[in-house]
Amino acid sequence: MTHIPKKTFGSTSVPVGQMGFGAMSLAGLTKAPVEQDKVNAILQECLDNGVNVIDTSDFYTQTATQQLGYGEKQIGQFLAANKERRKEVFLCTKFAMRFIDGASVKDNTAKWCLEACKDSLQRLQVDYIDLYYCHRYDGKTDPKETAKAMKQLKEEGKIKYVGVSEFPIEKLKQFNEVCHVDAVQNEFSPFTPEVLRLGIIEWCEQNGTAYVAYSPLGRGVFTGAVKRAEDVDPIYQQLNLPRLTGENFDKNVKLVEKVESIANKKGVKPGHVTLAWVIAKSPMIIPIPGTSKLENLKDNIAASKTQLTKEEIKSIDDIVYSFDVSGRRYFGAGNDNLSH
Repeated sequence: MTHIPKKTFGSTSVPVGQMGFGAMSLAGLTKAPVEQDKVNAILQECLDNGVNVIDTSDFYTQTATQQLGYGEKQIGQFLAANKERRKEVFLCTKFAMRFIDGASVKDNTAKWCLEACKDSLQRLQVDYIDLYYCHRYDGKTDPKETAKAMKQLKEEGKIKYVGVSEFPIEKLKQFNEVCHVDAVQNEFSPFTPEVLRLGIIEWCEQNGTAYVAYSPLGRGVFTGAVKRAEDVDPIYQQLNLPRLTGENFDKNVKLVEKVESIANKKGVKPGHVTLAWVIAKSPMIIPIPGTSKLENLKDNIAASKTQLTKEEIKSIDDIVYSFDVSGRRYFGAGNDNLSH
């Protein structure tokens, strides 16, 4: 058993593992969800090893059903069966996405925020949520309206901390004027170093805001096990992400190979080096790699043993900052109103 190192979550006094768990893959989204007994085993393994930041969303669900919250229900079942472990979990979920007339839309209004939180509490079978995020900026609602609603939830004791995910930095700052942003969640890996150049992580450091990095392994590609676009996890193949398809993948995998060469010299796996690099970029960063397989989770946990020297970090920086990643993060409207 590997008990990962702890750190303080942002400017709070809450101790958490230096790495969390992203639960998106458990709910299925575009494929069948993970069976509950396997969900239980994964969450048990997380907590037994100090991985206590458990991150989900009401939109982590089987999208074909157009019913929110399947992933929350999975975690809720685990917590209901293991009530004594609730206090160990730093439970995070999100709102903003919903289904209207057969289509998924973004809704940051105060009305939906309050309603969505009530629904999430019921599905998770808890009295409070540790960290509640606005999942995406909808491009129209005043961030201050959303912030007031989330501040109300905090004052009512329904949530403890407030976060936003993928907000453009100017909207992030407007939100923060009304309610302190305790956590920012954005994509961050060697494929997506823009947050460093744009000053988002620097802002988090100055503001006492935790930076939660999703897809820190480039959606599994930086494990080194994905050599062809056909090897990409089916969940991401069906999401049809530009960087992981066709010629873009063939170009981008060369960045993985460069990181892998550093890992080989060090005698560790490329995924371990990648996670160590992400963590090393700021004391505010907590990566949340996700998986639906217990063996992959154990491998991610083992990465906590990997320490990089200043020279190794610089070598990776040089590789990442000089590499021209091919393709946008999402297709079409998926790129609208993102942080980068």
